[in-house]
Amino acid sequence: MATLNHALDAIERHLEFPRSRSSGIARRLQESNLLPVGAPGVAPELNEDNVLDLIVTLAADTELHTAVAALRAYQTATPGGVNLHGAPQSIPNAPIAVAILVEDARAGVPEARKSRIEVSCGANAVAIHKPDGEASRFVEAGADPAHWPKRAHHKSTTLNVAAIADALDDIFGKVD
Repeated sequence: MATLNHALDAIERHLEFPRSRSSGIARRLQESNLLPVGAPGVAPELNEDNVLDLIVTLAADTELHTAVAALRAYQTATPGGVNLHGAPQSIPNAPIAVAILVEDARAGVPEARKSRIEVSCGANAVAIHKPDGEASRFVEAGADPAHWPKRAHHKSTTLNVAAIADALDDIFGKVD
């Protein structure tokens, strides 16, 4: 476990999300019980999944009032938009797939460290890009991963998995 302040500092240092914006997003997520809150005189303690949720929400580049919806959409995104109700637990949703990839990168797996995570800023979608060109797309159940929901411009943020792994190592210590 790590304090929220330590996590925000590491996110700014390794991923260059400004601390001023990260603090506001974190506060919104805390208000919706999506990130832990501390007690009087006790700093909030985050685990690795909490930090990954915060990083993906920051990458979604949402406005403050839509940050909670962006995180909830990410947490329910499925591979290719399939309905996972009743599916085996071995089929990961977006948060599980991202956590596994980052864990591999923290363990030093070269393919994982060279991978990228692309977070859509308007389509509530996440894509994992492997160095060999393979891409796994995660969208809301029922959505078409091959088409954006709007015909307007599309913006996304691409995260280097090695940078995320380094931030988590900074926050939680190296993985043995």
